[in-house]
Amino acid sequence: MPKGKKTVIKEIKLLSDDEISINGKTYIILENTENIETAKTMKISSNGNRILRFDDEKKKARLDVKRDIDIVKYTILDDERAKKFSKGNDKSIITTNDKKDVVATASSFIKARTIASEFGDKESVNYDKEIGKSTFYLIEEM
Repeated sequence: MPKGKKTVIKEIKLLSDDEISINGKTYIILENTENIETAKTMKISSNGNRILRFDDEKKKARLDVKRDIDIVKYTILDDERAKKFSKGNDKSIITTNDKKDVVATASSFIKARTIASEFGDKESVNYDKEIGKSTFYLIEEM
């Protein structure tokens, strides 16, 4: 669907607190509103999110396409390569000897970034003190 094009909503169903089905496609709710099932049209914003419009023009909700996004932990065993990787995140530096673990899966980029940022937040229970030195957390869409 091209940017700016409006889509008339024929079928809308709330699947869970943060998932909704519109015209047969599943979306993640980024910004909710009351009675989201009463939306009339959907438009793509400039950043790729979907915006639902209602009869009340002041009311709106933001959605994103549901995706499978992995948060991957790379542990680079060589200090020199780890320094190079930290400067540019060039995946060609990673070898088969380095460790790769999928630590979480998210359904939208916003959730994936939130999860990945927890590993660098000193206040978080998931804080990794080696982040940026030998350990790197990357977001990879499947």
